[in-house]
Amino acid sequence: MASLIRDKNGSKRIQFMFAKNDRRTLRLGKINVKAAEAFKARVEPLIAAARTNTSIGSQTAQWLAELPDDTYDKLVQVDLAKPRAAAIKHTLGNLLHESFATMNVKDNTRIRYSQTKRLLIEHFGKDQPLDSITPHDADKYRVWLETKESKHGKPYSTAKVSKEVQITKMFFKQAIRWSMIPSNPFEGVRAGAQTNQDRKYYLTPEDAHKLLEMAPDSEWRCIIALARFGGLRCPSEVLGVQWGDIDWEQGRMLVRSPKTERHIGKAERIIPLFPELRSVLTQAFVLAPEGSMYVTGRFGGTNANLGTQFKRIIVRAGLIPWPRLFNAMRASRATELAAEYPAAICTAWMGHTQAIGEVHYHMVRDSDFERAVGTFTIGPDAKRAQRRGAESGALVAQNTAQQQSTITSKEHQNRAQIEKGSAVMPILAGRCDSLQNTFNGPGQT
Repeated sequence: MASLIRDKNGSKRIQFMFAKNDRRTLRLGKINVKAAEAFKARVEPLIAAARTNTSIGSQTAQWLAELPDDTYDKLVQVDLAKPRAAAIKHTLGNLLHESFATMNVKDNTRIRYSQTKRLLIEHFGKDQPLDSITPHDADKYRVWLETKESKHGKPYSTAKVSKEVQITKMFFKQAIRWSMIPSNPFEGVRAGAQTNQDRKYYLTPEDAHKLLEMAPDSEWRCIIALARFGGLRCPSEVLGVQWGDIDWEQGRMLVRSPKTERHIGKAERIIPLFPELRSVLTQAFVLAPEGSMYVTGRFGGTNANLGTQFKRIIVRAGLIPWPRLFNAMRASRATELAAEYPAAICTAWMGHTQAIGEVHYHMVRDSDFERAVGTFTIGPDAKRAQRRGAESGALVAQNTAQQQSTITSKEHQNRAQIEKGSAVMPILAGRCDSLQNTFNGPGQT
């Protein structure tokens, strides 16, 4: 059916009849005879299938699929195989476009992901093939982020860089699911801490009351109180509170959480009507127009940008605006609750997990240090420990007084001896032998 021909220059070729009076040649190049014979044996089923217009066997099909492109193209040239479909080159721009077209997230989250999209395209370019991005490229991308400057002219914080790496990993993990790439080049890239300790700020209750005093109206007083003493997310949770959500008799309040409503059982929660919160809400309820729905009045049910006006209130209160204005107030309440209640209760009231609370919200206050060095003790023997502490303190004070008295007495004694002359000054027993020669008199050894 097919003949193997060996040329004088060492090249091999296969000749075969494709149809009547249609002789074709498949050139193999300079390969050894054994390899050429093996290739000829693989080609003969293709020739038979082409001449009879029948399908090839599974083993032959598998062999064809594994051929390199240049060898496969030689078979295409003699009509023993059909051209391969052009491989789809998935680009970074394609991945990001498909990711945003299929994601189901809140508007604010989409905006956050858009920042990562912009940085990736700025660094790699939207036409960059995904399979050309290596782990080395991923490491260099992280270094590049560390050298970037924000719109304020400051380098990106460690938390910012870490968050960008985390979101980027998410995009490339999606590419694997969609069979765009076989592996994630960002898999081994270190993300790092996503919290910036320098941006944490504890707003004391005293300063919070200064803000309440400077608030221009009852609506702003409610906003401040709900964020600081209720621990609500602002603006999403704060501006969604309605008067019907408050159970004055039971001292509880329903909080709706747009941020977590997609999670089962996380759409809303019940929190206590804390005393500081109840006081402000009671006054606002008295002043609210009849038939009003939202606690925060004209802001209620919206997604208003409250930052600019809130900064003015902070300055009028004699304070300096702190980082993450409303988040800091929520974190301040979370910190206070964590110091007084078990974790399960705190997380139920705050609406986040214990891990999130410990990383992003909880802070160490000055009062925690004061409590630790004061009367704070741990365990069932707390009272006994306090009593021992008091006794120990008294003993320390007594010893200190005795030592001071002894020191004073010795000072008087030494002063008297000095006035009488050094001849009568006592010598320490331990030093008598070493000092004996000193007092034997002149000329003696």
